[in-house]
Amino acid sequence: MSHSAPRSGAGIGSRPPSPERSHPASYAQQGMWITELAGAGSTYHMPLPLTLEGPLDVPAMLGACAAVLDRHEALGHALRESGGEVVVTEAATRPAVDHGDPPPGEDPDKLVEAEACRPFDIARGPLARFRLAALGPDRHLLVFVAHHLVFDGVSKDLVVAALAAEYAARVRGEATPSETPPGCPSLAEVVRAERERVEAAREAAARFWAPRWHDPDGVPLPGGFAAAPRRAGPGNSIALSLPPGTAARAGELGVTTFELLMTAMHAVLHAYGADEVTVAADLSTRRPETERIVGLFVNELPVVTRPAGTLRELAGAVRAELRAVYGFREVPLPLAVGGVSPRASLAPVSFSYRRRGEVPEFPGLSAAVDWAAWAGGVRGALHLQAVEGPGSVDAYLRYNPRAVTAGDAELVARALSAVVEQAAGADTPLAELRLPRPVVQAVAPPVPLITPPAERGEAGPADHDLTGEVTRIWCDVLRIDEIGPDEDLFDLGGHSIAIMQIVARVRKRYGVELDIDVFFDTPTIAGVVEAITELQEAS
Repeated sequence: MSHSAPRSGAGIGSRPPSPERSHPASYAQQGMWITELAGAGSTYHMPLPLTLEGPLDVPAMLGACAAVLDRHEALGHALRESGGEVVVTEAATRPAVDHGDPPPGEDPDKLVEAEACRPFDIARGPLARFRLAALGPDRHLLVFVAHHLVFDGVSKDLVVAALAAEYAARVRGEATPSETPPGCPSLAEVVRAERERVEAAREAAARFWAPRWHDPDGVPLPGGFAAAPRRAGPGNSIALSLPPGTAARAGELGVTTFELLMTAMHAVLHAYGADEVTVAADLSTRRPETERIVGLFVNELPVVTRPAGTLRELAGAVRAELRAVYGFREVPLPLAVGGVSPRASLAPVSFSYRRRGEVPEFPGLSAAVDWAAWAGGVRGALHLQAVEGPGSVDAYLRYNPRAVTAGDAELVARALSAVVEQAAGADTPLAELRLPRPVVQAVAPPVPLITPPAERGEAGPADHDLTGEVTRIWCDVLRIDEIGPDEDLFDLGGHSIAIMQIVARVRKRYGVELDIDVFFDTPTIAGVVEAITELQEAS
């Protein structure tokens, strides 16, 4: 059963008309949309469970949920391809607020998991939903789930704060909060301004990344190299046992908690055999005008070091590198350097961190929020997620079991905690850090990132004609005079926008829909020609 917001105030219960019915997606949305099409499952679903203890006013909470969905523009959006471009549109239907109790005795974790993994229709939307369920007479579970395409970590705080304010107004009989925080631009305006800034910084970003970026081949682990998976997939999770006072230990080093955990990851990977360490970091691109807007304001960028000396020196190097990277935090790496093929994470190892505030007051209730709830997917081989709250740091190592064994993942998690523990003796040389087991140097070569194309027979006349036409499409899209049939799209400077333009032109010319997997596995003219031929033969 779905409920809509009661019409108890102006504009409540209906989404105000957007000043622009559709607009181009942001760069972050474009990149994520491509990897979502390749089959990301629930990897980009962001669950936010709230456990509410006390006498809940159910109608007030349902109305508060609907009002939150209505008031935040991004939560009513969908994304689709149009003419070779990813565009944001209004969803075909309103976001839902479902109210249904689970079967007696059902584990609440199972309910959260089911809601988190329930699919979204990206092209139709909506990309957010609530479900309220009674777990007992005075105990309720409220699960909010949004797709990462329209949501980020900071958005969690914004949604919980807005929900608390809406609920408080209803139970107290007060006026509900204003429709939109004053001074907030529309998301269309935000995207336009971002593109102008990115274009202005693009050349400087290219110079910055040229000596730094080398596509990582794999990730060194105690048992050898792990492959670098391009696609997101199901994962497992390990909670880190960080020592008490982690934030204080960071302060003693002169770094933030984020920088200390990033340092720990660099130290561990170096200990396992990496001379140069690359960890992809999710960096916020929020600006003063977007601080109160729910949406996706994140850009993933690599943090590269060549660890040496002591733990203190490595922490200083990580801090300096991060501050250098911040100068280009809005510029997507593929736009700056080219040659970056689609993948769910820029590097096999990635890290997301954020600092949260206190849980706001829900009148008459005790509220607990699971800020690090997970939908069971992982983007690369290893992903460290950390949420720092008042007086605590919760951290989890998510890993892809197809690339990393459970034993290696457990050792990495313990090693990270061990490095943080030893931060008190920060002048210890990196070579003398005490890790959970003797370090084993990585000796096995990594699995190739791209599956080699299958052997092809001699091409006939029709194949040559098709190859020539596809070549002309590629040359036009990439603005290159000559391209060989086996040249890699991304080595030629292609990126997600180029993929969509090629797909759109092939659709228009041949009436077939290329699978995005072609550009993950065989991103060449020959690969596209083979895919078109197979589609034509199957039709």
